[in-house]
Amino acid sequence: MKRILAMSFLALLAPSALLAKPVDNITQAKWADYKDMYYSNGVCTAQEVPLWSCQTKKKVFALCSSITVNQHQGYLQYRAVQNGKVIFQYPATKRPSQGLFTYVSAGNGDALLWFSNGHYRYTLNDPLRGLSSIDVAAQPPKKGGAFISCQNSNQTLQINYSMKLMYDAGIWDGK
Repeated sequence: MKRILAMSFLALLAPSALLAKPVDNITQAKWADYKDMYYSNGVCTAQEVPLWSCQTKKKVFALCSSITVNQHQGYLQYRAVQNGKVIFQYPATKRPSQGLFTYVSAGNGDALLWFSNGHYRYTLNDPLRGLSSIDVAAQPPKKGGAFISCQNSNQTLQINYSMKLMYDAGIWDGK
């Protein structure tokens, strides 16, 4: 009985997660098995994977990716959009992501992705439970920064296919 209740609870929390085929190794994850777990965020194009998004009252922030990525081709790109216009993107051009981003998957299921742009370090926080956030920290000699709480978020940095992209891009060592 406890097992049935636990499975029912899991189905309520993440019904799409139960549809994906389990893999023995992240590198075996296939786009076809996971594509229905990614939802359009209005920032990434139809030819991109909407890896993560964060919506506030005035802006939408997103991490978009080409469907396939490795250390020599494909890309990840962070974008901030206000009133339908891109007001910031990193990197400025679509290019391989190794050396531009760092991804960490914590033992508790949370995921973090960060990058530095000028004197600022951006950290996308994707908790297993709760809403995502963005922490923008100024690096010396700059001061200040910002903490952005998401009102709505598309949290998919912990999905096997997302983790495969991070591994293939060379921004996560899989540990």
